[in-house]
Amino acid sequence: MIVLNSISRMLAGISLALKQPLAGYCDVETSHGDALVTKQGDYLSFIRIGGMKRMATRADIERLSSSLRLDLSGTLENKGHAIVGWYLSDPDQAISEIERVNMDACRHVAHELGIDLKDILDERLRLWASTMRWEASYLILWTRRAVLTKEEVKQMNEEKAAAAKQCPAIGDSQRFFLRSELMAAHHTGFVRRVAAALHGLDVAATELSAKDALIASREAMYRETVASKWSPILVGDKVMPRLPEEDVKRPGKEGLLWPSLRSQMFHADAVTHGGQRVEIGENEYVSVDMTIGPEDPRPFVELASYLGQDRLPWRCSFILEGGGRAGMAFKEIGASFLSIFPANRDLQRAFAMLRSAREKDNHISVKLRASFATWAPVGQSRKLRRRASTLSQRVEGWGNCKTARIAGDPLDGVMSSVPGLALASTGNPALALLGDALPMLPWNHTVSPWEQGSVLFRLPNGAIWPYDPSGGSKRPLVIDIFVAPPGSGKSVMANTINIGLCLSPAVLDGRGAKLPLIGKVDIGSSAEGFVRLIQEALGPERRHEAIYTTMQFAPGYEFNVFDLQVGCEQPLPLEKAFLQNFLALLTLPPEESTPFEGMAQMIGLVVDEAYRLCTDVPGASPKRYRRGVEEMVDAAIAKHRIELHAEDPLWRDVVTALCNVREYRLAEIAQRHAVPVLEDLISAARSEQVMDMFANLKIALTAEQASQLFERYIYDAIRKFPTLNSPTKLDFGPARIIVLDLQEVAPTGSAASNRQTEMMYLLGRHILARNFFLKPDYLRYVPLPVRSYHARRFQEIYETVKRLDYDEWHRTLGSPQVRAQAELDAREGRKHNIQLGFSSQRLSDMGDALISQSTGRFVLRAGDEKESEEVITRFNLSEASAAIVRHGLHGPGPNGAPFLAVLQVDNSKYEQLLVNTLGPIELWALSTTPGDTALRNRLYDKVGFSEALRRLSKVFPTGSALKEIERRKSDRLRGGEVDARAQTGVIDDLADELIDGRGIALKLRPYADEEDEMAIAAE
Repeated sequence: MIVLNSISRMLAGISLALKQPLAGYCDVETSHGDALVTKQGDYLSFIRIGGMKRMATRADIERLSSSLRLDLSGTLENKGHAIVGWYLSDPDQAISEIERVNMDACRHVAHELGIDLKDILDERLRLWASTMRWEASYLILWTRRAVLTKEEVKQMNEEKAAAAKQCPAIGDSQRFFLRSELMAAHHTGFVRRVAAALHGLDVAATELSAKDALIASREAMYRETVASKWSPILVGDKVMPRLPEEDVKRPGKEGLLWPSLRSQMFHADAVTHGGQRVEIGENEYVSVDMTIGPEDPRPFVELASYLGQDRLPWRCSFILEGGGRAGMAFKEIGASFLSIFPANRDLQRAFAMLRSAREKDNHISVKLRASFATWAPVGQSRKLRRRASTLSQRVEGWGNCKTARIAGDPLDGVMSSVPGLALASTGNPALALLGDALPMLPWNHTVSPWEQGSVLFRLPNGAIWPYDPSGGSKRPLVIDIFVAPPGSGKSVMANTINIGLCLSPAVLDGRGAKLPLIGKVDIGSSAEGFVRLIQEALGPERRHEAIYTTMQFAPGYEFNVFDLQVGCEQPLPLEKAFLQNFLALLTLPPEESTPFEGMAQMIGLVVDEAYRLCTDVPGASPKRYRRGVEEMVDAAIAKHRIELHAEDPLWRDVVTALCNVREYRLAEIAQRHAVPVLEDLISAARSEQVMDMFANLKIALTAEQASQLFERYIYDAIRKFPTLNSPTKLDFGPARIIVLDLQEVAPTGSAASNRQTEMMYLLGRHILARNFFLKPDYLRYVPLPVRSYHARRFQEIYETVKRLDYDEWHRTLGSPQVRAQAELDAREGRKHNIQLGFSSQRLSDMGDALISQSTGRFVLRAGDEKESEEVITRFNLSEASAAIVRHGLHGPGPNGAPFLAVLQVDNSKYEQLLVNTLGPIELWALSTTPGDTALRNRLYDKVGFSEALRRLSKVFPTGSALKEIERRKSDRLRGGEVDARAQTGVIDDLADELIDGRGIALKLRPYADEEDEMAIAAE
């Protein structure tokens, strides 16, 4: 015995000191469809687990696990089937996953669009890689030969023997004859049953192909191969013949066949160091085994969240094998015989509890083993020890487990957590109720419905959550509402989504890449930073494609709501609907919200008559052309030698002539003088056709005839809003991103002010989105001469991604006309590929119609308890989401801006607490805080866009200088300075310091050139 022990210790020492062949740990021999086949003839398949669509409490997960138990008890009752729950979290490789799901596509789209967002994208990558982590989760389903009956075993052996006889000696090639249709049938049924059970719980689950399964296994083993282009060669793939060595006289057939999976999978052997560390590839690993299961079984998501916050790379493997009760029968008998000893009485009571659960609830038991591992780069043993200690402590705190970091062979322990190679583990087997074991598997975390997205959010524990702002096929109707009090990050969130829309692959098509069409009705400058960012990215030659303008009642801001599509003489259906809506609001007393009886019909007829009177028909008064009004039009007439009527030239003739020579842009300018303006409605209302029909219509409230009241309100509108009574001069040209700030023309307070604000919202919507609703179906309303031009134009606009945003939507409260237009847009949006976004401070501001139609709800914070309960009730939130609304939304902070996303995607509801994490450059670029924007704009003017953002991000890395501004302002106020002057003076001083590199900006000195340093030193 002494000799044997000495020999054993000697062999163990040699084993630990030498490299060990990893190929010996791989049982996988070949593939059969999407399944892998082992050398024993067992089958296994990988199911990728995305996770749950909604956050869940522990009680929710227990309820779902109970349902899952009922679905799976039949398959795990006896031996033959096993479920391996495998999970990996790797912050060190987050950069690879970020590149895959976001950065690669964003960089490609930016390149195709010709926009330079390199600084922003590089900053995002640096920041996200330090706060996010790669997360992967699989269920590996095993079907072993034990599922077969004696007759099936005999039949399978005969089939394999016959196949082996017909197969020549193939050496170290894949033994494809191990496939069995009998085993495949049993395995397919098992896989479908598990997948159906998961889908029944709204858990995203997708079966991997055999190739993807092997890639996942290899990347788990060699972490440095993540995101590589390696792919295995399987039976049926094209393979290049391998020549034998020259001294081989009778080469076998293996050089012509598919090489063994072991030879493909493993490229570096393992080296053990001491009794715990194992070197595989570029990393050293330590295993942690669960020796005693949890006293209080808890959902896996709790363990993953804690370790995710620790930013610890780790993986785990939970093996659930059927027939656990039978496997423990001998131990139960032994425990009953030895019950006189106190330690065995606990075992006997445990077995009695399991037996009772089976008898009362048909609750079966399974054999459970669990292995964990963590790693660090080779040579960083101290870091590895710290990580192993943290992993062990976290696992032990997960329901009071017991763990061990020493296995008989450390390589066995490490390889126990590599998925899909073998059904083996160094973890101690435990007998657990299936209902207790299922929540411990990694299926109860949450998932994004998108695998890739041009916007990247993260979970609080660091997991990556891609978001596709274009919606795509998963979300064809995009109607977003943003709810939060001021200062909660609504504007930054909306700008983040709009930047993502610009970088979405949806902007690419066969005609080339173009910016999406984005219009925003803004109150204040919440989107000014977004526009400036896009302008700088486009460069000086294309900055006109993004425009931010403040609407005013001043020369240069004239806009005529009666403009037409070039070449047309009548408005398109949706254009006419807008005109009727707008004029109904214009002719309504400020205190009223419902148009007068008959007024809507009269307005419709007046509009038709106004357009008729502008055409060359008997009794009409078409607009006369005059030279000098539009110089570019005059030059085009001369260039193309267009002949007009010598005595009575008409603007309509100019439009027709320019269309004939394909000068459509100039024809559009000319047409602005050929259409009605507000004052033309007076003549139209006095026409015989209108008077005959509405002469007897009186308004009871004012005792006026309807036509008199109509004229009175039109005259009043012309007096108040002269810019609406002139041909259009507010020309955005080829701009694709337009933000219209209504701050100066949308007052609040009195009924008259509110009415003006309502009108400006409708007008802003028309200015921005007039062309958004064009589609090929409208060609029948277009005159034949310009139909071919509009056919291409309508088709391109129809296929382009378009988004229309409204800020401060609460200002439209009490305005049925504005809300009716928005609701119509929401209903028609999907048909026209239009997205809509609405921001406001309270949920009730949105109105029931918009809330019910919305498919994206972003709650950044609730104002008070009443608002919280309204959000919870109106959105029908789960208990987990309700707790977040009540207690988990605290506004933007150093780690980002948390928010609750409630999305309708693929006919499913997703609820998730997410964090919008942006770097200081992007935060400064998108900031909407008055003090910050004032400081930023001063630096823009002095040092340029990029340099200003660089300096601000270095000096104020949180993305705001408010604390410093407030501190200095307080000092000035204590000195007796006036409030407004103190604020301006502080911002001026800060700007000077940032420009000169002194004071608070001394940290900028290392980045200055030598001349700047000498100048600063001289000061």
